[in-house]
Amino acid sequence: MKTGRALTVVAEIAGREELDRVLQQLRGQLQASFVSRLPDTHFTRFVIIDDDRGELPALLVWESNHDGSTAAYLAKCAGAEPAGLDAVLGCCAAYPARGARDRDAFVGWAKRRNVRAEAFYCAYRGVSRAQVDNDRAVHDAIRDYLDAHRGELVELAPVEIQHRLAAHVRAQGLDARPQGDGEAMVLLRKLGYYAALVVVAAVALVLFPITVPMAYLGWKELRRREEDEQPPKATRPVHDDEGHRDLEDRIQQNQLTHVVDVKPGTFRLVTMRGFLFLVDVLSRGWCVYGDLAGITSIHFARWVLLKDPRGRRHRLVFFSNYDGSWDAYLGEFIDRAAWGLTGVWSNTDGFPATEGLIRKGALDEEAFKQWARDHQRPTQVWWSGVRGATVQNVRDDVWIRRRLAGPVGDPDLPGWLRKL
Repeated sequence: MKTGRALTVVAEIAGREELDRVLQQLRGQLQASFVSRLPDTHFTRFVIIDDDRGELPALLVWESNHDGSTAAYLAKCAGAEPAGLDAVLGCCAAYPARGARDRDAFVGWAKRRNVRAEAFYCAYRGVSRAQVDNDRAVHDAIRDYLDAHRGELVELAPVEIQHRLAAHVRAQGLDARPQGDGEAMVLLRKLGYYAALVVVAAVALVLFPITVPMAYLGWKELRRREEDEQPPKATRPVHDDEGHRDLEDRIQQNQLTHVVDVKPGTFRLVTMRGFLFLVDVLSRGWCVYGDLAGITSIHFARWVLLKDPRGRRHRLVFFSNYDGSWDAYLGEFIDRAAWGLTGVWSNTDGFPATEGLIRKGALDEEAFKQWARDHQRPTQVWWSGVRGATVQNVRDDVWIRRRLAGPVGDPDLPGWLRKL
């Protein structure tokens, strides 16, 4: 089964009052609602994206990080929770007459509205939601056993301790097999990444007489635009006029929904999508150890482009599920990946003054944080499948379970025991 996939269903709203009522009700009883029972789901949200200018229709976005193919996941959701999905998505235009009960029609409707992410990051690729739950239970069972038998275990050899812990875990009905070892997949991803770089470099050399003049002209145009598009400077400390903070810090994780207009013109759109392609390649082929440019607090994140069919205004949406506070999250981004944020968002309205696509920009901390707050949208319904766990907790649980039934004499065994 493919794991850690991205679904972004974007639909025009047809019944706003009813949708507001349903979403408010869901938010009030989230853990007992259908949202918490959607199968194979790591994180999910329903969020309304309005247009402050009134030029574009109001949209409902169902964003989900899930396991399995898009069609299989949608079919499972329709089979498991048709009434709940109908209550929310039934407020959207052209929704199937029989709703999710007509599984084929529902899957087709959702797939047609699924917008592919321009860049997507997952902190624990190759690990399913079921495996996350299992491995957390395995770690808890091991800790309980160690607490209850510590006196007798200290006299045993590491291999014997390992055997007893594995037997205890299996007796609890948990999966203790070392399947899904991600080291081989990580190596393959990195090899693919390097191979792609070699191919790109070879093509660039072949086309050198063409690419160099084009790159020079593109650079000159970029610098001209950067000088002409200076945004206003921040005039007061970071403030939260929309009250987003009131919805944050309820559990171990937080979420961010951010929507901003792309600067007008084909040049900015192409530049932004090209840079997002680079981010996507890095996220899928290089940042595969649970960190994105050194940031270890992000579970899932993606950028999605909402294209205006009439070409008036394209919007860039950023969805993130992360550990800790909003301030700490953005601060870590600034400290470790300011160049990446600037390379993407310097092509959008109001972003702090940038130089050479990736310089300055997000390094202006107060201006960047205020810009982020100004374009943040309230997320009406958001659900986490790992409410009590950080990214590092999840990865530790997986690492411990994978080595629980490892070979005798495994050189990692002493380290594994210390990590417990």
